[in-house]
Amino acid sequence: MAFIFDLDGTLLNSLDDMMNSLNQVLESHGLASHGREAYQKFVGNGMVKLVERACPTDYENKDQVLADFLEVYKERYYELSRPYPGVIEMLKDLNRHKIPIGICTNKKQEYTDKIVELFFNEIDFVSVYGDRFEGKEKPSAHYPLSIAKEMGIKPEQIYFVGDSDVDIYTALNSHMIPVGVSWGFRSVDELKTAGASYIVNTASEVFELLK
Repeated sequence: MAFIFDLDGTLLNSLDDMMNSLNQVLESHGLASHGREAYQKFVGNGMVKLVERACPTDYENKDQVLADFLEVYKERYYELSRPYPGVIEMLKDLNRHKIPIGICTNKKQEYTDKIVELFFNEIDFVSVYGDRFEGKEKPSAHYPLSIAKEMGIKPEQIYFVGDSDVDIYTALNSHMIPVGVSWGFRSVDELKTAGASYIVNTASEVFELLK
């Protein structure tokens, strides 16, 4: 067995840094900012979609907002973001038991690497895939199956763990076991409706799936 984890909303509580960074950019463009509840719905499909959802539908300068956001977030991604309670201990337990683990996120690869280095430097991941702007982001099965190949584990023996319907669809598209976490950005109802096989309420319950 093995695990592939989403990052934002699953391993890392990063919403406030994304919200503060994008709101700073929106206001600099004379656009309205948004609150946490709105951002919980905006995130999940990558940074391009995040910007599209935060901007007015008819706004013509979204590309510049995206470029500015990526620059601002580069300097703010670590301000308030922290791993969720019990996550580091759970990942260390998986490492100790020689269970292969990886990350598959729709966050830009550059920032994913920085975050993993800063917050998860003690953890041994087989591979870490962020959005490489190749049009293969989740819910595509491309990156999860690449991780499975690197692990040498059959997809149907891998738990794919995330906090949104995007993650559940990714798991199903990859023929992996879909697991939803209740502490993330989206609701348990969304996860169940999308087709989650399991819902875990604490990080320690992730490890318990092996039993």
